[in-house]
Amino acid sequence: MKIRRRVLAVFAFCLGVGAPAAEALNVLWPGPVEIMQGEIVELKVSGEGLAEVEGRLDKETVYFHPTSHGLFTAIVGADLEAKPGASTLVLTAKNRSGTQSRRDIAIKIKAKAFRKESFTVPETFDRLGPEVLERIRRERADFALAFAASTAERLWEPPFIRPVPHESSSSFGYRRIINGKARTPHSGADLRSPVGTEVLATNHGRVVLLGDYFFAGKSIVLHHGGGLYTMYFHLADFKVEAGAIVRRGEVIALSGMSGRVTGPHLHWGARLGSARVDPFDLIHKISESQSQ
Repeated sequence: MKIRRRVLAVFAFCLGVGAPAAEALNVLWPGPVEIMQGEIVELKVSGEGLAEVEGRLDKETVYFHPTSHGLFTAIVGADLEAKPGASTLVLTAKNRSGTQSRRDIAIKIKAKAFRKESFTVPETFDRLGPEVLERIRRERADFALAFAASTAERLWEPPFIRPVPHESSSSFGYRRIINGKARTPHSGADLRSPVGTEVLATNHGRVVLLGDYFFAGKSIVLHHGGGLYTMYFHLADFKVEAGAIVRRGEVIALSGMSGRVTGPHLHWGARLGSARVDPFDLIHKISESQSQ
């Protein structure tokens, strides 16, 4: 009987039964994260032999991208009207042998003091009839469809660049009062741009929306992959077509004053998932370590 047990043990060892466990997964996770309303934060997860990292924040996917051996990075944003408070980012990492590890990362969204501005426009400029309201409803559906075109593949690479060269302060997040009535916060940066200024793609991406709209005028939305979008409004002319793949620095349009505006400028916006974020954060807060 003892001889038989030894034979079975040797046979089991040859088949891999009772073999050493799969390699351990040692992961360096990010610590607790604080995000101001309308801002982004770069996250890094690293580990020897790391093959995949997935993230989930509430109902949205956080896309991690391999940037070097064993290093994955992602960006997380808080909407400019996000409710301050605590949330949880669920991260799952996997190595080449399939071993998984999970970590919950505490996310704290903090309130930010945005500036306020008041101005007056003619009543006719501010009065919207039934036909206009119906047009606006249809146009919102166009934008919703464009923002649903998210893919996991990351098209962009650092650095991001300004779409126009003119220096100007960002009006992102401004709480606007028009004709004495509070309006929705300004979700982009208004950049000084004389009519006819060349507008550049701030990074590689695909044109997922191109059209002429009531509020935004002639508009382009680029999807940079991983749920990241940039928007270019009040244009005078298009230099690309819908569906085109563009490269960072490519001329995509000429600036103008189309749509519901009082003067020529470029509205430059950014969106990460459903979060409206300051586009200048793409320039100032994404490090070169995001590149391969």
